Amino acid sequence: MEGIPLSSLKSETLPNGVRLLSFNLTATNASNGTDVTCLAFGDDGNATETAYLYVQGPPDSVSNLTGYQLDSCCMFISWYPPFTLPGLTVQYIISVGTDQQYLNDSITNYTYCPMNLTNKQYLFNITTTNKAGNGSTSNITVGFQSSSQISIIYQDSYTYRVNNYWYLCFLLSAHQLCTEVPLVNITLCTVNNDSCYSSMNITINHSAYNNTSLVVIINLPSREILNTNIILYYQNGVKFESNTIAISTYNLQHIMMVNTTFNEVCLQFLFVNGSTTDIIYIHITNYEEPVHQPVYYNISCNDQLNFTECITNIPAGNNLTLYACESMEDCTTNPAAVLTGINIDRSRTSMVSSNDIMPNPSSTTSISLSTISTTMMMEDCNIRECQSEVPVTSAVLISVLSVFLILSLMINVITLTVCYCKRRQDDR
Repeated sequence: MEGIPLSSLKSETLPNGVRLLSFNLTATNASNGTDVTCLAFGDDGNATETAYLYVQGPPDSVSNLTGYQLDSCCMFISWYPPFTLPGLTVQYIISVGTDQQYLNDSITNYTYCPMNLTNKQYLFNITTTNKAGNGSTSNITVGFQSSSQISIIYQDSYTYRVNNYWYLCFLLSAHQLCTEVPLVNITLCTVNNDSCYSSMNITINHSAYNNTSLVVIINLPSREILNTNIILYYQNGVKFESNTIAISTYNLQHIMMVNTTFNEVCLQFLFVNGSTTDIIYIHITNYEEPVHQPVYYNISCNDQLNFTECITNIPAGNNLTLYACESMEDCTTNPAAVLTGINIDRSRTSMVSSNDIMPNPSSTTSISLSTISTTMMMEDCNIRECQSEVPVTSAVLISVLSVFLILSLMINVITLTVCYCKRRQDDR
């Protein structure tokens, strides 16, 4: 580099009497970080102490530029910054289509969550710049693929009720959510879109294994089973719709048959936390012979949310249907739960019938042994005992013998009387 003529120097005297000389140089054909040796020569030809200058022009391009789809709403790119002299800054100009974003030197990544997101390839251009001007531009293409349909699991065991406000918990994979975009609303719409219910509050909890739970507070009608689709609305206009989920707004959430025995069925009941129901009515139908008067079995909750109770003295039958209801008025039309295909056997008890034995008071000439027929029926055994001979009791025999003795005595008395009368007649 050629020497600097004195005419181009700027001179300034500092307060301590030191004279300060300054000048400007334009580097040509040099890269960032080129060092320049600066020497000043006096009139006597002696050089001053050597000074080193480092030149910083427009920044180089970024390095290691990578990108990928972050979630169902956003894409992510990152890079390594270019060389920059200490104390100097570099900025980045990010361009994606018509969208443009300026980032300062402390940021080396960028999350892009556009409005009206579509499935396609997105081209990212990143240009470096500083006070010396714009530097090089690097680019990368990131593919985006997402579906408006998401899979959600309804965790009904965590359901809580306060009057008509329901606390519902849903579980879904984290990649199905938009982590960088606010979730503004969750709506439950029935399958035929007759009714939609909007959330009052949303809580997002990130758990292990890349799962996320959503706790939604929502006002729902009571005593209904709603087949709904869960719709998630995000601030950038993205909307996701879930699979069909059945949500019960009965106090009785689940009923399960534990076992059945003879004329008895045992059931497990699960009530929602915050339940206000005291009694559940059990009604069993589909008997082969029609039941003229419906029978309801009352189950008391006893301040328990999960308990097992057995119902006894149930008429036997096959392929029965059990209705669990919170009201008797509409039990079969609006039950909280229904169990089908229930088989209840008869109790193993024996029933013996016999004919009473009564003596015939008009019979005085003959004695016979009475034959008593008894039949014993036992379920599943098919044992039948018929025509068993039973002798008449001793009391009856004694009574009959007494009658004959009296008759014999009377006959003897009559005979003696006749004989006596006849002899007197002969004597005369």
